Amino acid sequence: MSDVKPKLEAMLFDYGTTNRTDFRYGEIKEPVFTVYKEKPGCMMVRPPPLKDVHTLSDWKAAAIPFDLIHKPRPIVGTDPRNVQQPCSKPVDHLRAEIQKTRPRLVMTPAVSMDDIEDPRAREVLCEDMYTSDMAKGLREAVSPYFSVRAPFPGLPAPSKPVVLPKLKPSYVSPEWRMESVSWDNKQLRAFCDPSKEFWLARPLPKCSACQESSVIKSNKQISGAMKSGGRQMN
Repeated sequence: MSDVKPKLEAMLFDYGTTNRTDFRYGEIKEPVFTVYKEKPGCMMVRPPPLKDVHTLSDWKAAAIPFDLIHKPRPIVGTDPRNVQQPCSKPVDHLRAEIQKTRPRLVMTPAVSMDDIEDPRAREVLCEDMYTSDMAKGLREAVSPYFSVRAPFPGLPAPSKPVVLPKLKPSYVSPEWRMESVSWDNKQLRAFCDPSKEFWLARPLPKCSACQESSVIKSNKQISGAMKSGGRQMN
């Protein structure tokens, strides 16, 4: 009881608390502030930049183009960079004379289209009657809309005949030849027939006919042995 009173007086007049006076696990140290320290300069030669053997370019060089490895299609031979452009209809200079002189076959009450005097009216009628939906859609696709073209490719280019080109090794620049040769020497090459390896690795299936024939043969042998033993006993 004598120790409680001095302790209470110290807490009231000296602003002491239990956390400040009793629970002190070790020495109270000054806070350590972060101080910026400049890194020493590089006094050695930096290593050469990494090289990508697959694209034959520096690893951290400029961005590799997206269509770097794009090639024409193997069968039709179309090039994705060369799309088909809209074609214009050729001018036929003999059409007017042929329309006037060719024979006519008209079924009433129909009217011969060759007798129409206005060429514009005949052209509109022909386009309206003899133009398929697919042709109309193609015309709308290639026609400009308020002088603005969509940034989409047009129709694919016409197909080319299949021609097997001569086998030529790809050209490699001199500064990349050592890297490409070292990478090529590390590749593992071996011939393997996947179908053959697959079927040889599987266990042989059990033949039901072979099992039946073996059972019948063993039964015949047992019955023959029993008959021969009975004859010897007689």
